[in-house]
Amino acid sequence: MTVVSDKTAECERELLGRAAQFAEHSDWRELTVAALERVAERQGVDFATALLYDRLLRSAEHGPLMERLERLSKEDTRAPVLDATVVIAPGAFYVEFPHTGADGRLLREEAERFGCRSEVVPLASFGSLRENERILRDWLLSRPPGNVILVSLSKSGAEVKLALAHADAPEVFRHVVCWINLSGLVNGTPLVDWLFAHKLRTCWVRFLFWVRRYNFKAIHDLARGPGTLLACDLRLPQHMRAIHVVGFPLARHLTNALARRCYRRVRHLGPNDGAGILLGDVCRLPGHVYPVWGADHYLRPRGCDLRGLARGIFLYLHEELGERGADSSPQGPAASRVKVSV
Repeated sequence: MTVVSDKTAECERELLGRAAQFAEHSDWRELTVAALERVAERQGVDFATALLYDRLLRSAEHGPLMERLERLSKEDTRAPVLDATVVIAPGAFYVEFPHTGADGRLLREEAERFGCRSEVVPLASFGSLRENERILRDWLLSRPPGNVILVSLSKSGAEVKLALAHADAPEVFRHVVCWINLSGLVNGTPLVDWLFAHKLRTCWVRFLFWVRRYNFKAIHDLARGPGTLLACDLRLPQHMRAIHVVGFPLARHLTNALARRCYRRVRHLGPNDGAGILLGDVCRLPGHVYPVWGADHYLRPRGCDLRGLARGIFLYLHEELGERGADSSPQGPAASRVKVSV
């Protein structure tokens, strides 16, 4: 049982085969960040990455969705009409550097094929988490009735998490039937500690942010660990489901120099996506996890079909919304309770 592409190198297949035969940690729940760090110390980070991927694939909780999305992403049929609006919460620097995909343009184009309207929440390009959280909450509260598929990218995943932490989250997110969290920094990143560990390094980044008029405090917001802004648990309203899409790269997959540097800086903590997301953190989140083998933080390695991935998710949601007979005009948190199943 595998959803790894036929183009996967033989060395990767051998690695996944060894992971499948590994006697320890048969349950994915055992693979915490600390457990993965110990496995990486003995077997290497690549092996720890393959082990977590294998355990997710074989799990009853995540495996069926992984296989279903893989199958749907390869379907070349005419896109059906999806009764929802795709709402993009863009990632960091989406205004200045749209080529990174942080503006969600590709997702909006794919949504158009399904007859979906799409909108972009006007978040500050690199605002503080609290600032962008307020913008997101106000924007969602002002929406007219109708199913919403909320898609967050990277940093905005943290802003969605903070918005969900409020007591009125069921009301704020009343129209959101599913949250697609793409490489979301919902638990922060240890790269923040690395940055502030060296005074000269910190001063240089602070200067760059001052020159470009970015909010330097936003970096502090993204710290990971106890006592940080993002240390709170992620909670979902009863009516809303989540799919957390995250890259599972080996060292050989990181063709971008920046990704390689970021990967090396946190590899002592175990598997990561090349931009500071610890893969063990993602598996603790409520909802479904969809790991993309061989992909980095931007889900753009050689051969990665991001359009196919988006198509698979939209087809999946079309099936789910159709099966549940979702009301296209939910009036409150009790309405349109779409149970996303696998």
